Amino acid sequence: MVSRRNMLKTGLTAVFGACAAQTASAAEVQQKSQNNNYDVVILGAGTGGLVTAIEAADLGLKPVVLEKMECSAGNSLYASGGVAAWGTSQQKEEGRNETKESFREDMMKVSEYRADPALVDAYVNHIPEDFEWLKKQGVKFAKIGKKPWPLNYRMHNVDGQGLTGGARLVRYLLEACEKRNIPIIYNTKAIELLTNDAGRVIGVRAQGDLHKTDYFAKDGVVIATGGFSANRELLCRYMGGPLSRLVLRGSPYVTGDNLMLTAPVGAQLAHIDQFHCGPIVEETHANPNFVIDAGQGIDVDVRGHRFMDEIYTYTQKSMATATKTPENMAYHIIDAHWPKAESAAKKFLAMNTKVLIAQTPEELAKRMGVDPKVILSLFKEYNDALAANKLKELNPPCSLKEPQPLNKAPYYAFPFQGGITATFGGPKINANAQVINNEGRVIPGLYAVGNAAGGLFYGNYIGGTQLGGATVFGRIAARKMASLHKNN
Repeated sequence: MVSRRNMLKTGLTAVFGACAAQTASAAEVQQKSQNNNYDVVILGAGTGGLVTAIEAADLGLKPVVLEKMECSAGNSLYASGGVAAWGTSQQKEEGRNETKESFREDMMKVSEYRADPALVDAYVNHIPEDFEWLKKQGVKFAKIGKKPWPLNYRMHNVDGQGLTGGARLVRYLLEACEKRNIPIIYNTKAIELLTNDAGRVIGVRAQGDLHKTDYFAKDGVVIATGGFSANRELLCRYMGGPLSRLVLRGSPYVTGDNLMLTAPVGAQLAHIDQFHCGPIVEETHANPNFVIDAGQGIDVDVRGHRFMDEIYTYTQKSMATATKTPENMAYHIIDAHWPKAESAAKKFLAMNTKVLIAQTPEELAKRMGVDPKVILSLFKEYNDALAANKLKELNPPCSLKEPQPLNKAPYYAFPFQGGITATFGGPKINANAQVINNEGRVIPGLYAVGNAAGGLFYGNYIGGTQLGGATVFGRIAARKMASLHKNN
């Protein structure tokens, strides 16, 4: 089995191949352009940035994409590549029907009704056509499968063809940019937004390998740099010390350019303390989602003590592990009652990821480095409570719907840590993807899309709405700039 980390390396290699062709053409464009005047300057060559560039070009605008790394290297590459949608041709072909109203309600529900309703409406109104738009760009999707709520039959997974779906999606979008001769200039980091006397954003100052260069935008600057999940200082500032130590599950280059660039122009921040987390094994990047969501077994810290309700989702378990254990480290203990235990262990071992396997609780305790008396007492307490139908009276309670006893060898302990996938907060945008200032007014000429923007997500999200949101608001931003083009 290919490890997640090796798959990501493969994905990066594939994307680098597409970047090579782009870099040469971009260099030529840069040489020919004496004053670097464009209609649209887009910061970041991820899903949101590339979608914006493609739509802008198709609407007759002249875009340029500035990417601070030598290649597209944001969180898109680490994504499974799902796009959550309703009313698509693929759903209809596969006999799956859903209403806009039910999709919208679930988007609001997973955000605890704190998502900006205007942004949610923009998503649900546009995602059917935007999914078809992705298909027209050559993006190929696998068959939709049934998943637990809130995914249901909404997740349209990009066929990765050996890569992560997200890496394959970026590859498709880079190829679409190349067909349109859209310049993408790499190793060029935006360091300052340029404004005129009226406060309108008119371009950016960027740091290249050898010198700074100003890029001017007639119609707008679009921030598509992602959030700040890889910036420990910003995580500590907005989320607190324990959460700043979450293991990074995504790109190490998503470092908060969205916040640092927009602060000087007074951008209002929305949902800045919100993020998505999940379990991870830091050493190998193995993802134990399917193990800790098995619906049986118990979760313990490195001292062999339970510290959370096993009914928690993998997101909640990751948060609890980060905040309730000093080491941000836990084990999911399960036994042979789970029919997938042996195959799960083999998958982990194939990824060079530690799994502790033992024939007795005492042996498992020794492998964990825990006093056997602690594990024996823990198993007895759990099994006795299960037999007496009193699991919910434990401290903390265990609320599993179909719990199983821990008494069937072999016993397994799967390690996991809490990890951060992406941040949800950033400069607040309106339904046109325009950035709003602290007085509630539009900052002229400034847009944000994808995880660089704030307001669409809070608490949690329907899987696939992050890439979906980057697509929806990337196209919206391009259309808004095109509609204002003649007046600028």
